[in-house]
Amino acid sequence: MRSGLPARSGALNRRLFFAAALLILAPCGAFAAGGGFIERQASFIRQLYTEGRHFECIAETRRLMDYVPAPRRIELEYFISANYFQARQYHTVIGRLTDSTAASSEPASRLLLSLALVRVGSYAEAVRTIDAAGVPWPKGAIEEERCIRSAQILTMAGDFASALDEAQRGAEEYPASILPALRDGLSTHEALPSRSRPLAAALSAALPGAGQVYAGRYQAAAWSAAAFLALGAGTALAWRQGHRGAAFSLSFCTTLVYAGGVYGAWNAADGFNRARSDRLRSEVLGMIPEYDPLRGDNLPALFR
Repeated sequence: MRSGLPARSGALNRRLFFAAALLILAPCGAFAAGGGFIERQASFIRQLYTEGRHFECIAETRRLMDYVPAPRRIELEYFISANYFQARQYHTVIGRLTDSTAASSEPASRLLLSLALVRVGSYAEAVRTIDAAGVPWPKGAIEEERCIRSAQILTMAGDFASALDEAQRGAEEYPASILPALRDGLSTHEALPSRSRPLAAALSAALPGAGQVYAGRYQAAAWSAAAFLALGAGTALAWRQGHRGAAFSLSFCTTLVYAGGVYGAWNAADGFNRARSDRLRSEVLGMIPEYDPLRGDNLPALFR
């Protein structure tokens, strides 16, 4: 009876040993499986991104975030925001980055937030975001991009003088970029021909149609002068023939045409200036390539 006890004890010890070995090796196996999953998932996400399937890319990236360490998750959060931007979900980008502390300190996030604000027409807020005081920009590609996008935002807002200053500073620091071309293009804004609105109105007040001629609106000038002269002549003729009621009616119409001509000259000068500014804006913005929030080092390391 006693001789069977050592055999049973040895078998029990072997079972315990194998069980302990399995417990020790199981995490290693799970880790190896997780590592394989990460690589496969990263490759899949890369393919989705290349194909422009941004919403699927976001969903799969969220799934991947459960398997990567915290530092990697920060990169993936930016990657998700960039995909929302490229899917034209600008309000979503603004909400995500406004609520995130990363947007106030991390350069790529600040840049992305500022460009999202531009897309919804918040130019002033975009300028404040990109030029937040006390938050430096690191030298290199990201600062070069900041100079380009700052000049772009200011140009879109119509502040050509500030855009020129920004392009000038950037051109000195990064002469091999497009910033020198932007500087040269923006420098022409000082030489743009313009028309004074008060002077245009005064000219039309002195001589109907003259303000429109000054602003380059020759057809409008001809119509304004012709209408004023025709109504004025009709008023005089009606008065001479004793048609007082008709004369008063025509004189009222003449006054309206006269006042409309003066106001039209003011608007003609404003339109002249706006057309020149719009042309310059279009030329400058045409030099700037489309913003890519995942260009270069902004693409997470997992997907490079």
